[in-house]
Amino acid sequence: MLPIPGLAEAGALTNETLFDLREDVPHLIVIGSGPIGSEMAQAFRRLGSEVSVVDIAPRILPREDADLAEVVHRRMVDEGVRFHFEASIAKVEGRRGDLRMTLKGKDGAERVIGATHVLVAAGRKANVEGLGLDAAGVALDHGRIVADDRLRTTNPRIYVVGDVAGGYQFTHVAEHHAGIVLRQAIFKLFWTKPSTVVPWCTYTDPELARVGPSEDEARKQGIAHRIYRFAFDEIDRARAEGETDGFTKLVTDPKGRILGAAIVGPHAGELIAEVVLAVSKGMKAGDISASIHTYPTLASINRRVADQRQKEGLTPSSKGWIKRVFGLQGR
Repeated sequence: MLPIPGLAEAGALTNETLFDLREDVPHLIVIGSGPIGSEMAQAFRRLGSEVSVVDIAPRILPREDADLAEVVHRRMVDEGVRFHFEASIAKVEGRRGDLRMTLKGKDGAERVIGATHVLVAAGRKANVEGLGLDAAGVALDHGRIVADDRLRTTNPRIYVVGDVAGGYQFTHVAEHHAGIVLRQAIFKLFWTKPSTVVPWCTYTDPELARVGPSEDEARKQGIAHRIYRFAFDEIDRARAEGETDGFTKLVTDPKGRILGAAIVGPHAGELIAEVVLAVSKGMKAGDISASIHTYPTLASINRRVADQRQKEGLTPSSKGWIKRVFGLQGR
């Protein structure tokens, strides 16, 4: 719960208490435009609620590249979700059913929006209070439980999995952690390190999935990289099903090794799995490009974007020979 005057007293909801609602939600204010906030905002709008999203950030899904997030933002705006970016919350007045939120913009000007419900979706904090960790000899570091590569805490008889282990706060990461701990518990000496290749997906419509560094992250971290794109509106299955919004973005090193990818579009969470394997195994774009993908499927977008890397790999001299041999015209 954020330390905003009147927020708790107004009966603010969280992503846990939200699903206990049994009354209508005429107008929902969502605080936060990250994955949870965006998912719930779109869901409630499609259920018939008026929805306003408030965030101090300048856009939705700030951890993702702007061009990818814009596809989701555009769809939500078209569906009627209203956004208030770069706005702080001064106070909340009233109670659930009839409340008012005072926003303060970048210019210091205030405005009031009314609603019936408010959802706090500005992140989650690990719950480690009241567990007696001190007595058990389990150390903390900034609210997270200290653990080694085996997920053992500073008490070697206690292991940790999930959000409190640090890193990404995803259910599938907790499941991965659980497998590592169970193998150690059952087989004792058999264990593997937690994987550092972690995918995720925001389940809006269209979905947005990613693995590895984004284009922005690669640039900011000084990673030598190349970017390749391919749009869903050039994929026959997407066109047949009328789901052509979005594209795939592939991030490789200069030699074509796949560093990561992001997909915004239909079933992105399913489609990213192929790239997760490629990143985990150090594969190159050519490996995906050379793999046969069934036609017509959405998954063929992974091959088509990998093809872009292969086309770029043709040298001017090799292109010249191809033109001469086959008598091709144009580029």
